Amino acid sequence: MDWEAQLILIYLTVCEFFMQEDIRHTIRKSPNASPIFTDEEVMTIYIFGILSGHRTNKQSHQFVYVHLKKWFPYLPKYSTFNHRLNLLMVEFSQFCDRFIYNFRSKSHHPENLIVLDSMPIMLAKGSRSGKAKVARNTANLGYCASKKVFYHGVKFHLFADYVEGALPNPHLLNITGARQHDLPAVKNLFEEFVNYKIIADKAYCDGELKSDLASKSIELHTPYKLTKTKKELTEHEALYTKIINSFRQSIEIFFSWIIKVSGVQDGSRIRSEKGLGVHVFGRFAAAMILLLARID
Repeated sequence: MDWEAQLILIYLTVCEFFMQEDIRHTIRKSPNASPIFTDEEVMTIYIFGILSGHRTNKQSHQFVYVHLKKWFPYLPKYSTFNHRLNLLMVEFSQFCDRFIYNFRSKSHHPENLIVLDSMPIMLAKGSRSGKAKVARNTANLGYCASKKVFYHGVKFHLFADYVEGALPNPHLLNITGARQHDLPAVKNLFEEFVNYKIIADKAYCDGELKSDLASKSIELHTPYKLTKTKKELTEHEALYTKIINSFRQSIEIFFSWIIKVSGVQDGSRIRSEKGLGVHVFGRFAAAMILLLARID
């Protein structure tokens, strides 16, 4: 897809979202009832900038100002653009909800198979993480075991419908502070998946929870864990773990892809609570536009 087709696709997708009846009656109204530079244009520039490889709002604004002024003749100065962008935090969240609704309608796995995992979004890491004060109503200090680093930020938890041979389709997401352990962060969401099989990693391993969920027609499958008293897996346990990990690989690839196309994991330039919301939901939405374009 060339850049013009991509820009038009983004704009039409955003406009379609704003035209939804329920959205028009619940979204924030602009201070100016009929702004000459619309919220649709603000959101379009932000998403287009991300998919064009610009990792800061200022870079996206500057690119449009220099190269696309004919497309956006009423583009305001950067400070105004950035202020308007932060006012759209709720809209970006609702935009993501629309994508997830669309993906659910496309998911038809015969066994109702869900893959579950989380990824860190880092506002500060290493030695800077303990002193960070950005977005403290949401973000806090946690540890990323896979990267072996302490960070100040949030966790992005995702339930996704497994699709054989392709990226999974997002089904339900949750954002928590980095400090919260993966299992309690999503424990109250499991009952959304009656008659589903959920594949997750060792962090979600809890025998009592598995039994409780099974009584409600929800199957939770996790790899077997080695412990101080259990030094080796049986042949059956090793095979089962290998199968579970093969399914889990799809969501790990999905997260790697999102990070590559949107840069969502790097939140080092975020300066406010609203900026955090725009960053997380806006960059996820940008990736979803690409994913839907591939599917359609």
